[in-house]
Amino acid sequence: MMKLKVAQNVLKTGKSVKVSDGVSAAKHCVSGCGYTGATQTPRIDDLSDISKSIDGANRSKESIVEKSRDRNFATVAVAATETIVQEAPEPRGIPGFGTLLSFILAGGPKRQHEYVDRRHKELGSVYRERLGPITAVFVNSTHEFRRVFRLEGSAPKHFLPEAWTLYNETRKCRRGLLFMDGEEWMYFRKILNKVMLVPDPTNLMFQPCQDAAVELREKWQKQIKTDAVIMNLQVQLYQWSIEAMMATLMGSCWHRYKQQLSRDFEVLAEVLHKIFEYSAKLSVIPAKLAMNLRFPVWRKFVASADTAFEIVRTLVPEMTTLGGDGLLKKMMDEGIRAEDAVCIVTDFILAAGDTTATTLQWTLLLLCNYPQKQEELFEQLKDVPQRDLLRVPLLKGVIKESLRLYPIAPFISRYLPKDSVIGNYFVPKGELLVLSLYSSGRDAANFSQPNEFLPERWIRTEKGTYQGVMHPHGSLPFALGARSCIGRKLAEIQISLALAQLVKSFKIECINKDQVELILHLISVPSKSIKLKLTERT
Repeated sequence: MMKLKVAQNVLKTGKSVKVSDGVSAAKHCVSGCGYTGATQTPRIDDLSDISKSIDGANRSKESIVEKSRDRNFATVAVAATETIVQEAPEPRGIPGFGTLLSFILAGGPKRQHEYVDRRHKELGSVYRERLGPITAVFVNSTHEFRRVFRLEGSAPKHFLPEAWTLYNETRKCRRGLLFMDGEEWMYFRKILNKVMLVPDPTNLMFQPCQDAAVELREKWQKQIKTDAVIMNLQVQLYQWSIEAMMATLMGSCWHRYKQQLSRDFEVLAEVLHKIFEYSAKLSVIPAKLAMNLRFPVWRKFVASADTAFEIVRTLVPEMTTLGGDGLLKKMMDEGIRAEDAVCIVTDFILAAGDTTATTLQWTLLLLCNYPQKQEELFEQLKDVPQRDLLRVPLLKGVIKESLRLYPIAPFISRYLPKDSVIGNYFVPKGELLVLSLYSSGRDAANFSQPNEFLPERWIRTEKGTYQGVMHPHGSLPFALGARSCIGRKLAEIQISLALAQLVKSFKIECINKDQVELILHLISVPSKSIKLKLTERT
């Protein structure tokens, strides 16, 4: 009866009940009937009861039932029959500045993952907060993660750091898939899906990544003859990652042109992580202000980006003229023009340096901290033929567990194309939604012993279930949906083969005296240089 009265109030508002007006209608109907009790949220897709209630209240309003077939409208229609539609909770802040001071005192951008995790514990799985120039709704519920990906639309939009977009505008440079939206993004994404995701691209990617992994192992075998400690680990892994990407792009001709194309790899590896470091610092102040006033951090960001782009934008056209039978040729065979390939491949190379290199760093550190897991992995790998390495369950589990504890992107962002209800709260079209992967990945409701490194939790039992994993979607390192990571398979193959080579060849120890922690430079990076000591296995 209460739902019927609420439905009647919606229909008597005199306003057209559209998605864009959904929150107004919902608030009006709630205040009109005086109902304030909370009830359980109905399933989004189960609209029959709602439609019947509205129809029974006033059959002349049949249009609202028709409109309720739209999933986003349905979300608001559900909300309209309950008291769930309200503003998401927010922490108290200073007018005009939000909670910027609290954020800075808590460590600022470097500690944003911990700051957001504490806010979730304080305010719940969904809350809204203004951090510096940005206001966002933060979400750490696995149920709501899935809902966001269902509602993101056919061409999802995500957040881009203002510093990056300003740089592109001032330098008048076109960028790759990450920076595309709408029809342009859909066109290129469909082509790249065929090349990089389906059908299985392993044959295209395996040998180049295996060659890069063997080369890294051989390089370290030579190094430890004079010093058992690997120097400049971060830069060396950046170079390995860039080289694996280049080899995959060029195919079998890579070795012929490697000397010619890799001349600036060391410089590129040095500047890549600087771009992310300066981007993070620019995230707490209006980047446009920093640009107009020529703050030192802006000048350093621009200098790093200029160096990286100068190297890569010279490199990629050279690659297109050299030919080859790798990923680049496949892309162009599918209809991508040379000038578009330059933009797309440029971002592939820039992204590869940070993401896979940093993930391998975290994985090696975890295996050092849990030496028994390192030995278990060695035992499973030592007699496995090269082509079967990717099928070793514990190897997959080690990488998945590393990405759960240290997600390379601790936040995933989306702008929903329509008004929606997320976690019982109204989220208007176009508001920034941020999925808190660091928080969900370390939530005891999703994973037993959430702060422990337990790679075996990802090995399925005979019943097909995981052990110690209550909600697998608590860890989404590559996201879901239409805009999930295009490089997922390449990253998994690259990291798996390199890790297998290193664990089979060396006993690996971390000799850092102080604990290495996770900090953010937009992506998750170690707080200090990781020092690895290698002992060759006999």
